[in-house]
Amino acid sequence: MSYYDNDFYYEPSEFEQQVDEFKESLMKAVKDEHKAEVEQLRKENAELQEVKRALETIKRDYNQKVVELDMQKHNLKNEVRRERLQELMGDFNAELFNPSRGRKSGPKCDKCNDKRRIPFLSPSGKEMEEDCACKNNIIFFKPTANICSSFAIRNGEFIAWYKSYSIDRADGMELDSLGVSGVAKFIWAGESFENIAEPHYNVYFRTEEECQAYCDWLTEKEANKTKER
Repeated sequence: MSYYDNDFYYEPSEFEQQVDEFKESLMKAVKDEHKAEVEQLRKENAELQEVKRALETIKRDYNQKVVELDMQKHNLKNEVRRERLQELMGDFNAELFNPSRGRKSGPKCDKCNDKRRIPFLSPSGKEMEEDCACKNNIIFFKPTANICSSFAIRNGEFIAWYKSYSIDRADGMELDSLGVSGVAKFIWAGESFENIAEPHYNVYFRTEEECQAYCDWLTEKEANKTKER
């Protein structure tokens, strides 16, 4: 055998085998530990994703509750305002009725022409005409509708302004015509008509039927005045 025997020289010793085995065992242990750590990280990441989703759900629920509470707060404020306004407004009506005065012609007399005009000669001899006494000689009253045009609260008191209106039909069109605005100071509450001291145009009614009854009473009163003359 030569002095340099390759098989003998490179044959691993028992110590080297143990070192190799230890290295393999160590590498396997490191690899297993690494795998375990990776698996643990994956597990923790999955758990964190669940927590994140849960937090997102909680966040959405919280924001929804905030919105609902804001809406409830807003609605509560509006409800308080409505109750306060209703308290101030009392028996407020958007539409009221009051009497309006008009004239119409009674039976035609035999002194006037078909137009209820009486012809006469002026001092200069010029032919002229004038209305006959039977033209528009009857005073009557009828209900007029009034709509609330504006309102305000002054010194804790609710004040409403009303405008009379009518519907004119011209050329097949309906046109609203608003009158002058005024405060309804006296609203009828069941008093006897004889005890009403206000002028008729200042007396307001909540229904057209109530106003019509007052108009009939005023019309009859005017007719009685005419008979006494």
